[in-house]
Amino acid sequence: LKPSNKKHFEKPRLSHFRSPVPFLLKRTLAKNFSSGGRFRRSIRSQNPRGVKQQEKLRQLVDYLNMRKVFGIKKSPAEYVASCSRNLDTILDAKTLEEKKTKCFNKLENNLKDMSIMLYGDGETQVSDAKITKLLNEVKGSSLVTRLVMNIQDLGFEIPKTISKILCYWLHDKERVNMAIDYFKVNTQLIPHLVSHFEREEVYLPCSEVVKEALIHPELLKPFLPEKNDSDNIVFKVLDYVAMKDLAFSAEAYGMLDAIINCKLSKEHTLSKDKETDHKKIVAKWLNSNFDEFWKKVHTFMEPNGSHLMIKQMLKLVYHILKNHRNYYVMIKYINDASNLTRIMRLLRIRNKKIQVMAFNVFKIFVANPQKDQSIIDILLPNREKIAKFFKTLGEDEELDGQFEDDLEVLNEQLGVLDKLRTAPNNEDAKAEQKTESNVAGTETTKDVESNTTQTTDKTSEMNAVPTTSVPDSNKPKLDSTSSTPEGNSETKKQ
Repeated sequence: LKPSNKKHFEKPRLSHFRSPVPFLLKRTLAKNFSSGGRFRRSIRSQNPRGVKQQEKLRQLVDYLNMRKVFGIKKSPAEYVASCSRNLDTILDAKTLEEKKTKCFNKLENNLKDMSIMLYGDGETQVSDAKITKLLNEVKGSSLVTRLVMNIQDLGFEIPKTISKILCYWLHDKERVNMAIDYFKVNTQLIPHLVSHFEREEVYLPCSEVVKEALIHPELLKPFLPEKNDSDNIVFKVLDYVAMKDLAFSAEAYGMLDAIINCKLSKEHTLSKDKETDHKKIVAKWLNSNFDEFWKKVHTFMEPNGSHLMIKQMLKLVYHILKNHRNYYVMIKYINDASNLTRIMRLLRIRNKKIQVMAFNVFKIFVANPQKDQSIIDILLPNREKIAKFFKTLGEDEELDGQFEDDLEVLNEQLGVLDKLRTAPNNEDAKAEQKTESNVAGTETTKDVESNTTQTTDKTSEMNAVPTTSVPDSNKPKLDSTSSTPEGNSETKKQ
């Protein structure tokens, strides 16, 4: 090449490498890449010392390039240590704003790298060994506890990555027991997340972690005691459902559905034993807090309320009553006449989805074989109107065949209402007849006893007639036909 066509390569700076390099390697790198360094002279002279330096530099460059390409810049222990240092500087009130912003960015990048290590990014493969190392480091430190307890002060992106890490930890089959033990020790995490649900930048991460955590019966049981408690987590979530913002209320309903009906996400799978334990805990709590719970739920089921909220609450009520673990709750609910009138009012709303959801609850009232008399007194006068309504509702083409089968069963149940109402009256009539017959029987026995007593008195009077002394000449002579023994026998007959 001519001297004019030579290109001078730019000397690489140490700031180009994102990962920390030991001091000695930095110094050797700077010396060897300088214009008059020993590296070039040693290569010219084929010095063995220069070959060793060349191998070291190649190893260093390969190490740096590997970390840069694959996005794995630190080990799990280094990630946890770096996050804890950055969090300390952010929470320190004496730090300047410029330094805080830098630490925010570093903390956000580190947490994103940790989530990539757990989930992957489509290009890199996830390693189980690195995941276990990372989660062990997280469990052994107080990083997650400090992040959750200060989640309201960490902006918008950092809480999202925190929730992703915790949700992965809670629904991973191999490491879920580790997460349950961690939340059992740190019992303040879930109440803190529920209490800060009102914050706009935090409500989604908080709800995601609460839903994934309270599905597990080991974590749900301490928050649903059998004693009546107005500060219960369920009542707090119901207060959030009443918020005016639809996004907040819909997310709060998702939390309530996960707690009460064990509503699982698509990624989460729970064993049958755990699911039954979850439903048993909820059933005990509903029995002990029956009145307060339904009083709050019924506030969202007014005909003048939001149609979206009415649909959600009808779905909640239907799933509660359909669960066989809530049998006693269901019997107590469907034998209350006020609940039936409330559902019948919702059937009159001119919204097809609300009518279908209300019908699903209403059919449980009608299909009950042991209806209370108050329920029969409401259904019987309105039987024709109900049948007409069912007929118009069944004309909808969007409904499936199951709906038609339900209509047939309900029409049969409505036809039997007359028998159910007259049955207790017939029993009463039979009981009255029995009592009258018993009274008549006692009167006849009294009459017979009185007649027998009268006859015995007469016979005793006849036998007790006084005799006077008569002379022998005046005594009447007895015929041969009338002998004394026969006369005695006749008197006995009389």
